[in-house]
Amino acid sequence: MVTIERLNQQFAGCTGVEFVKIGELIVVKIDTPAARAMVAVQGAQIVEWQPAQESVPVVWRAEEPLYETGKSIRGGVPICWPWFGDHPTLTMAHGFVRTRDWRLISVHTAPDHSVSLHWRFTDSPETLSLWPYPFELDAIMHIGAQLRIQLVTHNTGPKSFSITQGLHTYLKVADVRSVVIRGLEATYYLDKLKGFARTYQDDMITINGAVDRIYFGTNHPVEIEDIELDRRILVGKDGSFSTVVWNPDDRVPSGMRPEESRDMVCVEAVNAADDTVSVAPGERRILGTTITTSPIG
Repeated sequence: MVTIERLNQQFAGCTGVEFVKIGELIVVKIDTPAARAMVAVQGAQIVEWQPAQESVPVVWRAEEPLYETGKSIRGGVPICWPWFGDHPTLTMAHGFVRTRDWRLISVHTAPDHSVSLHWRFTDSPETLSLWPYPFELDAIMHIGAQLRIQLVTHNTGPKSFSITQGLHTYLKVADVRSVVIRGLEATYYLDKLKGFARTYQDDMITINGAVDRIYFGTNHPVEIEDIELDRRILVGKDGSFSTVVWNPDDRVPSGMRPEESRDMVCVEAVNAADDTVSVAPGERRILGTTITTSPIG
């Protein structure tokens, strides 16, 4: 079992990187001139991220999230794999990798003070009992003035398999009812709150209540314009042709108070619903997202 002491010793030469325990979980704390961030060993989950140029975080987390073994932290960027959403038979939404410990392969600090983390999760007897395919899954993160995440699926078995997946990104906003989301115009989406009705998006998105949608044919960046915080958040993507936009309004999930839904919105690079990824034996497939910010004024 990996300990804090062992991790701090192994990566002692990495400036601005420290391993601590919060609740029941081990967390990587990053504090450099480029950014502050936290990443949990469980799920290889980015919990928060605030680049130096921003006065408030860009990646949102609940004010009092639970750091409990076997439970995903509410907020950040949970990794959903090898299925996104509910499973047809298992009571395990968004797959099994977000609630299990990953192995940290390497940590590097670049001259621009950005920090790169390379995580790995591989199959085991437990995962094979849930999903019967050998695999190697890597999460490669670059944390600095921008946030980049690559999720690399490697099929190490003799048979092809299909996955859905997602980088379930929570973004901090001043008030979700005053933001504008651009980049998904002239596309169709499935509306989960209306029985997955197929609906056309003819204009920019504004949010005045609960939203849970999967947009298709969307491989381009999406922009969240937040006038109150005077910033634009740009969510870029790679290897994804579907985008989730989610806000629960007052029907919040566990680990989150109803009023907290007003200062967050999820805009997610995913492969969901009909956007399924097939991975042949020996093949690698990448799902990526890049988050950047800029002032409006």
